[in-house]
Parts: sequence; C-alpha cells; structure tokens
Amino acid sequence: MLASLEAILPLFLLIVLGYGARRTLLDVKLLPGLNLFVYYFAVPALLFNAASQQSINDLLNIPALAAVSLAVVLTGLFTYLGFRRIFPSTDRRVPVVQCLNAVFANFAYMGIPLTFGLLGESSYAATISIVLLGNILIVNGSQLLLEAFEHQSIDGKAMYGIVQRSLLQNPIFLSTVIGLVFSNYALSLPGSLQKMVDMLGPAAIPVALFCLGASLQFRKTEIAYAQIFSLVAIKLVLHPVLTLACFYALGIEDSSWLLTAVFLCALPTGALAHVIALKYQVFDTGTSQVIVFSTLLSLVSVSIWVQLLL
Repeated sequence: MLASLEAILPLFLLIVLGYGARRTLLDVKLLPGLNLFVYYFAVPALLFNAASQQSINDLLNIPALAAVSLAVVLTGLFTYLGFRRIFPSTDRRVPVVQCLNAVFANFAYMGIPLTFGLLGESSYAATISIVLLGNILIVNGSQLLLEAFEHQSIDGKAMYGIVQRSLLQNPIFLSTVIGLVFSNYALSLPGSLQKMVDMLGPAAIPVALFCLGASLQFRKTEIAYAQIFSLVAIKLVLHPVLTLACFYALGIEDSSWLLTAVFLCALPTGALAHVIALKYQVFDTGTSQVIVFSTLLSLVSVSIWVQLLL
C-alpha cells in the first residue's frame, strides 16, 4: 500500500500545491488564464504527440471499448434506479446529472497524468481511446438527454449544436484526431513546430494538476451529504469494480487496456460535469461538492487500485 501511495502521491501533492497557492500567493484572476493554457495548448500538445505515435488499429480494441461502455451503462443504471428510490426528484433532468457525476471521470487533468505516469507508453492507445469514448458517449449523451427533457424533444439542429460544441470545438478531441491523421498518413510537423509541441506537452501534467487544486472550493449546500457521498462512493468504488468485472466477463486479457480502463474509471468526477450542470442549472452545487470530495478521497481509492492491480 505504501509503495502504491508513493507512486501517485506526487500527483496529489501538485493538487495540494495549487489549493494552497490559491489561498496564499496566486491571484484568482490568473486562474482562468492557466486553465486556458492547459485546456487549449498543453493537454492538446501532449495528446497530439501520443496519438501521432498510435495506429488506428491500436485504438480500435472493440472488446475493451465494449467493456468500458457496458460499465458506464451499468453504473448509470444503478445510479438512476437507486437515486430514484432513495433521493427522488420531480425534475427529470436531475437524475441525468447525477448519473453524469457517477460515470464521468477527470480524464484530462488526472487521467492522462496517472496512466502515462504509472504505465508509460503501453497506456497511450487505451487512454486516448477511452478519453475519446468519454467525450462521445458520456458528455454528448448526457447533453442530448438534458436537451430532450428540457424541451420535451430534440431536433437535428439542436443535436448538431451539441456535437459541434462538445467535439468539433473541443481542443482535446481535435488534437487527438489530428494526431491520428498524422499517424495514419505518416505525416510530421516542421521541425521548429514539432519542437514547440514537444515543449508544451510536458507542461500539461504539472500545470493541469496545479490548476485542479486551485479550482477546488468547499461550499455550503442544502443537498444532503448522504446524497453527495453516495455519488462519490459510486464513482470511486462501484464504477471501477464494474469496469473490472466487465473486462473479466468479456474475457479480455490485455493487461494494458484493463489497467488503464480501471485506473481511469477509478478517478474522481471530472470538472466538465460541473460545467454541464451549470449550463442547465441542474444539481450544480451538488456536482461541485461531488467533484471536491471525490478528488480528495481518490488519493486513498486510487492508491488501493494501484496496490491491487500493479
């Protein structure tokens, strides 16, 4: 347990450093700029370099992606049925956001540093594929459901708008796709441009974690803590357990995909869930608290998963 804790502790110390800086030295006005740097430059550069080294065949591990998707569906279904019975809501959109809290992990700011740091290049293909799947299946799916419930239906124009915002205007998605195009056609960037991308990429991990820590905020909420911590438990415990079970049930023995998938699913709820909750003004305060507490408790839960599987 101590060895696994030491392996991931530097990641969490960077989060703590960001949290402390926010409350001592860091001007709050600088935080949006740092986040923009991470989201639009550093992480895309890292993903472009990783994707450009992969072939399409490496990414299309259909059985493994099916296992990840099945775990998402089962976790969401469990959350929906359980919360409808224990924490009922008259707003049909609330269960959608609660399910989003339960299945959408912090892929960009924590997942990439964790899998790349622990597993190295063997995790590149699986990480990239699961990040893309998360954007397409979870982010798009939740927004489509929210739009449908909000307007009683959804037309082609609204659907295209959601896809455009979440994929076609998403630098993480676009940089990965462009990297795959470069890989597939054996393309390469001009020397100076490639050197710039190589310089940007390594900045993604420390700055992303620093920004994550700086953005954590504890707020008072009228939502029962039983509801918040139930979602935290589902995200940190049930989701990775079901992911592991789905891999075994489908007979998938590829250890790099199994480890990457479980570690990614064991991560805390991603900040994008709060962005979506705020946009639709549904369970937004509860979502922010789920993100904070799941991030803090993931130090223990991720350490346990690393100890069990590595």
